[in-house]
Amino acid sequence: MRIRRPLTYLTAAAAAAVLAGCSILGSPDESTSSAGTDGATSASDASLVSSAVAGMTPDEARTENTAVTVDDQDVEYDEADVVAVSLDGDTAETSGDGVSVDGSTVTISAPGTYVLSGTLEGQVVVDSDADGLVQVVLDGADVTATTNAALNVQDADEVAVILVDGSANSLTDAETYSDQDEDDEPDGALFSTADLVIGGSGALAVTSHEGDGIVSKDGLVVVGGDLTVDAGDDGVRGKDYLVVTGGTLDVTAAGDGLKSTEDDDETLGFVDVRGGTVTVASGDDGVQAVTDVIVSGGTLDVTAAGGAGGTVTDDASAKGLTGDVGVVVGDDASVTVDAADDGLHSNGAVSVSGGTIELASGDDGVHADGDVTVSGGDLTVSTSVEGIEGAAITLADGTVDVTASDDGINATVGATTDGTIGTTGQGTTPDDDAAASGSEDAQAPQGADGEVPDPPQGADGEMPQRPDGPPGDGERPEMPADGEMPQGGPGGGGAMGGEMGDDGSTLTISGGTLMVDADGDGLDSNGALTVSGGTTTVQGPTNDGNGALDVNGTFEISGGTLLAAGSSGMAVAPSTDSAQGWLATNVSASAGETVTVEDADGNELTSYTVTKDTANVVFSDPEVTSGDAYAVTVGGETTSVTSGEWTGGGTGRPGAATSES
Repeated sequence: MRIRRPLTYLTAAAAAAVLAGCSILGSPDESTSSAGTDGATSASDASLVSSAVAGMTPDEARTENTAVTVDDQDVEYDEADVVAVSLDGDTAETSGDGVSVDGSTVTISAPGTYVLSGTLEGQVVVDSDADGLVQVVLDGADVTATTNAALNVQDADEVAVILVDGSANSLTDAETYSDQDEDDEPDGALFSTADLVIGGSGALAVTSHEGDGIVSKDGLVVVGGDLTVDAGDDGVRGKDYLVVTGGTLDVTAAGDGLKSTEDDDETLGFVDVRGGTVTVASGDDGVQAVTDVIVSGGTLDVTAAGGAGGTVTDDASAKGLTGDVGVVVGDDASVTVDAADDGLHSNGAVSVSGGTIELASGDDGVHADGDVTVSGGDLTVSTSVEGIEGAAITLADGTVDVTASDDGINATVGATTDGTIGTTGQGTTPDDDAAASGSEDAQAPQGADGEVPDPPQGADGEMPQRPDGPPGDGERPEMPADGEMPQGGPGGGGAMGGEMGDDGSTLTISGGTLMVDADGDGLDSNGALTVSGGTTTVQGPTNDGNGALDVNGTFEISGGTLLAAGSSGMAVAPSTDSAQGWLATNVSASAGETVTVEDADGNELTSYTVTKDTANVVFSDPEVTSGDAYAVTVGGETTSVTSGEWTGGGTGRPGAATSES
């Protein structure tokens, strides 16, 4: 059974973070949650929540949902069997069975095929209590409603709206609604209480002044046609499910773009894009589902709330793709998102197994309260505060390219943003310089309750002293006198950012290609970081309050290639017990200079041109042997470095233990 919404409680580490003034994920994200505020669970709960789709391909995720199959015959018909309906101003004419005209209302009362053409100021109603398919064929039909919906399906077994090849059609709702039921329905220009399929190869423009564009209270499938929807609220909504397999769908909506809302059945409430060309410009979420958002084919282009530079009010949500249970992208999907809030978001899991995904975000590029898994495809986060965030992040294959103004990859059970888009509780923001100078314009981070926390010791501008472990009595231990850089190891781990301990989160890199450019921490795990494969390149921060690598728990490397360049103040190296050798050293490299690593025989192991001023480099590769000497050269100056030993003098992070060998 799939768990739709996570239970919420704080681990000891998360509680300590609250006391330290860190913003922690609170209640689960709903469609009306404030932008930049995400639900929280412990790492164990997050795994339970996200297990429904964690690491799944689109086909695997669909097995958890009600099966939706499309019968091509639903959108095909025999012209010899049609009933013609001629629309004429405020009335209509027809001579066939199963349809009647009463003033400006055309009522279809039986299964069959009905071809509508002409212009009507009134309403087309489908009210059929018999089993069978009702086909509403639009062939140059323009219907403008005077009461509520232009096409109102009150009762039917199933309805197909078919757009004749070469035809242009339109459905426009009433500017002011009347004659609605106790549920304020119908509430869309094209409204159906029955399963609805839309197909054909003609064009249909749907306009809703204040309500939704296209609505089905059961399932909604789009298989073809050139659809344009302009809605005063949500664009296209299928309560049980919304499936797109073909056609062109261009949606402009003041509310959500594509949406499914069924929350009483865990196998329903999903949006599934399998093909077609879909473009969404929404005021709120681009694609929103109570359970899953699945994209496996076609092209999906979403702009939410004006994009990454947009403004999101406290009571709004402006995410690109958001599914309470999961967001799953794979196969041949092409997804482009420009969102004022998160690009891909789930209270459960996000899984990318294929396709091409390009994200620009005003907050997290990818966020999941539980698991984030990338096992294939090309994922690019071009703009974000935090690039990828989740409780358990696994990068197993594919190509991932992340640019972030704060942390690039962040494994955490807690939140790192304070609820304001573009402003973070920790790391680099546009206001950092102001904060450093004591400007009144600097924005202080907020705690989980929205209150600005009391500043910790050292908030006078000086770096707090590094303790030997998480403070238990409120006293802050003195910094070790030797200035040694902390190293990951059993029971101790790498570094500990924000004065937090290991919160149980994990960042695992086992394959693929990862490139990170971050102004905050490059790779940041509030728990463990494990590297066993792949190629990882990190260009980290220039400020000494962050590092290219930041690990609270164990930091083990057993395979792959890792090169991390950044500042030296909070530098972190892998555990001395790691199976693969590594180098760590301070350097002085200006942006544009090249760092070269050679072995004792002069063989070049790597050469990397830094894009920012760089003071520290960590490098690991299968060719690096622990205990051997290597030459690190920058600008003609060479430093001899022994693998597995730290030769610099950075302050590191509080609370890290050095493993004993």
